Amino acid sequence: MNVFKLIKLAGATALVIGCLNAHAQPQTAGSAAAAQLAAVTSQSAAESRTANRQLARDVRHAFRAAKNQGLRASNVTVRVNNGVVTLTGSVPTAEQVELAGSVAKGVSGVQSVINRVAVRKEFSGRGSN
Repeated sequence: MNVFKLIKLAGATALVIGCLNAHAQPQTAGSAAAAQLAAVTSQSAAESRTANRQLARDVRHAFRAAKNQGLRASNVTVRVNNGVVTLTGSVPTAEQVELAGSVAKGVSGVQSVINRVAVRKEFSGRGSN
C-alpha cells in the first residue's frame, strides 16, 4: 500500500514540475504571432459588431418604410449576428408576421431571418365601462 502512495506522490510531483516548466517558457516568435492574431481578431470582432448594428438599423428602416404596406412593427426587436437577423416581439395580425419576415429578407446584407414574432391583439387604452 505504501508503494502505491509513493508512486502517486512521484507522479504528482512530476506533473507539477512539468507544469511549472511549461509555464516558465520565454516568449517566442510563435507567441508573438499568436498575439498579433488576437489583435486582428479583436479588430475584426469590432468591425463585425459595427456591421451587425448597421444591418439592424437598415432592417428597422425597412420596417418604417413598410408602414404603407400595413406593417406595424413598433413592438418588434431586431437583432443581427453575422447577417442572420432574429426578429422577436409582437404584431397585431398573422399577415404582419409574414410581412415582417419578408421585409427583413429583402434588406441587402441579410443572409437569413429567424422570425420569432408572435400575434398579439392590441387593445386601446379606452375601456368599455
